[in-house]
Amino acid sequence: MNIRNYQPKDKSFLLDITMRAWEPVFREYELSISPDIYEIFVPDWQAEQTRSLNTICDSPDIEVFVAEDQGSILGFSSISLHPDDYLGQIYMLGVDPEYQSRGIGQMLMNESIARIKNHGFKLVMVETGGDPGHEPARRIYEKMGFELTPVARYLKRI
Repeated sequence: MNIRNYQPKDKSFLLDITMRAWEPVFREYELSISPDIYEIFVPDWQAEQTRSLNTICDSPDIEVFVAEDQGSILGFSSISLHPDDYLGQIYMLGVDPEYQSRGIGQMLMNESIARIKNHGFKLVMVETGGDPGHEPARRIYEKMGFELTPVARYLKRI
């Protein structure tokens, strides 16, 4: 397996991985918040994930790279740099559900951290949800030594 930089021809593969990887996450998320909030906050998760993927693939300010094995893309990660905050952000990371729990996510996390460090930053940020669907992501971040910071987001339908 190797990690290489994203190429525009990869976008359809990344979109496929994104849809399959995030479907169970959003299913769990929908069950964990009120339907009134969910219908406004997440009216169409597929459209939002497509928009997010297009953002990372098309932005000159975001680095995207893929984990590949024998010509097949198994996962991807992206980083964005925030010099004003002195940190790099692991912006979006996804692993093909058929290859999850095999160390690919951790390998992509390590590559993300290395690239951020190579840019001269000493702080890495990654964000995720606090709901049950995001628990696997939280586990890997904690396993890799990331520290949870106290942040709260409250929503109210008006």
